[in-house]
Amino acid sequence: MKKNVFFSVMCMLLCACMVSCFGGSEVKETPVSFETMVVKKETREMNLVYAAKIKGKQDVDVQSRIDGQIISIAVTDGQKVNRGQVLFCIDSRVYEADLKSAEANVLTAKGNEAQAKLQYESNKELFDKHIVSDYVLKNSQIAYQNAQAQVKLAEAQVAQAKVTLSYCTITAPVSGVIGTISYRVGDQTGPSSTTPFTTISDNSTVTADFSIDEATLIEIKDEFDAGDSDFAAIVRKYSPAVELQLKNGSIYDQKGKIKSVSGVVDMMTGAVACRAEFPNPDGQLNSGISGSVLYPVKYEDIIVVPQAATVKLQDKVLVYLVTKEGKAKAMVVEVAPQSNGKEYIVTGGLKEGDEIVSVGASNVQDGQVVKFRTDPK
Repeated sequence: MKKNVFFSVMCMLLCACMVSCFGGSEVKETPVSFETMVVKKETREMNLVYAAKIKGKQDVDVQSRIDGQIISIAVTDGQKVNRGQVLFCIDSRVYEADLKSAEANVLTAKGNEAQAKLQYESNKELFDKHIVSDYVLKNSQIAYQNAQAQVKLAEAQVAQAKVTLSYCTITAPVSGVIGTISYRVGDQTGPSSTTPFTTISDNSTVTADFSIDEATLIEIKDEFDAGDSDFAAIVRKYSPAVELQLKNGSIYDQKGKIKSVSGVVDMMTGAVACRAEFPNPDGQLNSGISGSVLYPVKYEDIIVVPQAATVKLQDKVLVYLVTKEGKAKAMVVEVAPQSNGKEYIVTGGLKEGDEIVSVGASNVQDGQVVKFRTDPK
């Protein structure tokens, strides 16, 4: 009997639970609230970001000027070297022999010169005494001059042999850092070899090659009221110091200056090639690395929105305007072509006082409730 009563009570409780959970009422999805912001006009200095390729002040290929076998290598990859420092040595025995032969030819030529001189002076005395004819005198004079020329030619050959012998010792043409060494001891090399021994990068200063869009150049011209149509001259004269952002996100501790600007706008990209120069006293920057040039520009009375508050659809940029009911309304906005990589400068579509979704715009749907309003505006 007690068991039947207990079973009945349990059934009643179970039924009550089922009624309360599933009976009559619908299950409602809990709305999600998004972070929003009210846009306003402000004055900002923004760093425009331009991808750049870093190069040493001077990159010099080290090439052999003579044929021969490498007998020693005095440096290693990545080593710092000074101008004139010995890098490689090529077998010099053949060229030493050539020098000795040339020096011997000088001695022979000088002997012939002395003999020709003696003959000429003798004939001159005889001519003065009317013993030999003018023809004999002139022939001896020409022979003496030829002998003198042969001495000079032999001496020139000695000088050339010394220069050629000096090519057996390859020295650094500039101070800098050794790149990859392409040869090893025992390798045969020569002027016809297409691969250089190595490349020395003079990175006491480095250059960053990048491109500035034409719109920014016009803004620079307008900002300084330069009154000059020469964009290159304007940028070189008025551009502020620029910074270099490395691939790991850090900012290089030395500021640079734009040194050269192309005078031609690229018809395909609408950009102008520029080159900034940065001091590199500690050799922290290596030739060949990549980074970004940060170009500071001051803007007044502009609306700036985070890129996280936008959605890009092909060539259009959308934001979600928050209506007075707290719902999202998709709106196309116009943005400046340049940015700092984190924010957009809005040039059209928004006005001061508008409220937009500031975080997670890519997860918003048009018409969705994004903000709960207890007192609708």
